[in-house]
Amino acid sequence: MRTDELRRLRELLARGGGPEVVFMSLRDRSLQGPALARALGDELRRWLAVASPERYGGNPDAQDLAKQLQRALHQRHAEALQGLQDLPPAPPATLQSSPAMLQQDRPPAAAPAHPSADPGPYRAAAPPPAGLCVEVAGAAREFAEHLGDGDLAAIWRAPGEDGEPCVAKVALAAADNDLLFNEAEVLQRLHASEARQRALLPRLHGRFFTEGGRAGNLLGLVEGLDGAALRARLPAGVPPEHIVWIARRTLSALGHAHSLGVLHGNIEPAHLIVRPRDHRVVLVDWCYAIVEPARTGQGFRAVHDEYSAPEVAQRGPPTPAADLLSVGRTLAFLLGGDPVGLDLPAHVPEPLQRFVRYLARPSRLQRAQDAWDMYAELERIRETVYGPHVFREFFI
Repeated sequence: MRTDELRRLRELLARGGGPEVVFMSLRDRSLQGPALARALGDELRRWLAVASPERYGGNPDAQDLAKQLQRALHQRHAEALQGLQDLPPAPPATLQSSPAMLQQDRPPAAAPAHPSADPGPYRAAAPPPAGLCVEVAGAAREFAEHLGDGDLAAIWRAPGEDGEPCVAKVALAAADNDLLFNEAEVLQRLHASEARQRALLPRLHGRFFTEGGRAGNLLGLVEGLDGAALRARLPAGVPPEHIVWIARRTLSALGHAHSLGVLHGNIEPAHLIVRPRDHRVVLVDWCYAIVEPARTGQGFRAVHDEYSAPEVAQRGPPTPAADLLSVGRTLAFLLGGDPVGLDLPAHVPEPLQRFVRYLARPSRLQRAQDAWDMYAELERIRETVYGPHVFREFFI
C-alpha cells in the first residue's frame, strides 16, 4: 500500500547518519561530479514521488507526513550537494531567491529545453530557499511562504496587486518548464472571452523565470478545500445535494474548455477546489491540458491509476469523454464511494448513482461524450430529486 511506502521512507530518514542513508548513488564510487549530481537528482525525484501529498488524498495524517518527509528529503539532498567538490557553480536544479527578470515567451538561453516527455536524466528538485522574489510586468513580488511541493512545481504565497492574494507556481526542474508554459497558454485561451466560466478557472496574472532558468506562473490564490481535503473532513462522503452543485460547476468549466478545444487531461479530487460558503468551485492544474488534439497531434500527458480513463494508459485518442470519466470517478470518491469500482453509499439517490456510473463507464464509446449534455441532464436530476433550485448552506 502507498502508506506502507511512506512509513518505510520515514523509518529510513529516522535512522540518522548522512545523506548516503537515503541516496544510494553516494555509495557508488564510479559516479563523480556532474554525473553524481544527476544521479542524486534522479533519486530525489523518485523519493518525492513517494512523498507527494497528492497520492494520499482522503488521508490527512498521511498528507501531513508526506509534507514533512519532503522537507527532510530536500534537506538531505542539499547536504549531499554541499559535499560534492566539482559541481558547476550554478547547477540547473538551484532555485534562485534573488529577483528573476520577466520574459514573456522564451526561457533564458542557458535554460535546458528538454521536452517533458523525454526530460533527460536531470530532473532534480531544489531545496526550498528562505524566500522567493521575482519581477513580473515590472512589479516585484516577494513570496515568503512556501506552501509545499507537488510532483511538478513548488507553490509560494504572497500579496499581489492591491493586496490580492497570489501564488507563484515554480517548476521544480527546468526540464518541466514546458508544462508551466502549457498551463499559462491554456489559461490565456480559456480567459480570452467574457464567459461566466472564467470564475471557475484559475486566473493567470503573469509569467516569469528565476535566474536559474526555472519557469513560473503567477496565479490568483484559490480559496477553499480541494476534493481530497473535503472528503477527509467528511469521511462518510459529501452530501449528495451538495455534490449536485459541485458537479454542475465542474461540468460547466469543462463545457467551456471543451468548446475551445481544450481537454484538462488530469482531473482528480486534488484538482477541484471547493469553497463551501458561496459554492464556488475552481478546476485547477492545467499543466497537462491538451489543445485541439485532432489538429495538433497532442496526446495525453499524464496518467492516474485511479482517475484516468483506460484509453489514457492505452495511448488512445484524447477526447472529452476522458475528462468526463475522470469527473465521474472524482464524484464517486467525493460521495464516499470507490472511484474505481464505483460502489456508492446507499443514501445516494438512484438517479445520481446512475449519472455517476454513466460518466465513468470504461468504454469510451459507451460513456458520456459532451459536458454540456451532462450539465443539462444533471439539471433534470436535481429538479426530480430535490425540486426547484434553492441555496443550501454547506457546513463543514
